[in-house]
Amino acid sequence: MGKTLQLISTANDYLTDAGAGWTLEPKPGDQDTQAVLTAVIEKQQRAESPSKVNTHRLTTVSVIAKVPSDTEQYQQVLDDLVTDIEAALDTRMVARNFPDGIQVPVYVGMEPLMPERAGAGWVGVLMTYQTHIPKK
Repeated sequence: MGKTLQLISTANDYLTDAGAGWTLEPKPGDQDTQAVLTAVIEKQQRAESPSKVNTHRLTTVSVIAKVPSDTEQYQQVLDDLVTDIEAALDTRMVARNFPDGIQVPVYVGMEPLMPERAGAGWVGVLMTYQTHIPKK
């Protein structure tokens, strides 16, 4: 998933440069306006498909992103960020970035992330995806 999300940049015909902020160790808070992009496993459950119950787990993954934005452009930048993440994870080429046996993540929902203080200089989003991951 990280390999795919890191490709999000205006140089690759996306609307934002969110991919530049890819990290597996995000820092909390409103302290800066630097781009941040990460994916976190939220939970695992029994597989939905009877054929996968003994071999896979339904895994919920949250993609959390933050990019610089001024107050006047907040909604537009939020829309662009959501569009970029959806586009990155919804292409046929994405399947090549996942190991055998791991289903390409499926979109579940989106929540905007609000800065603690107005005018913090960034806009964020939490997008939820689900995928089946093989048991070890």
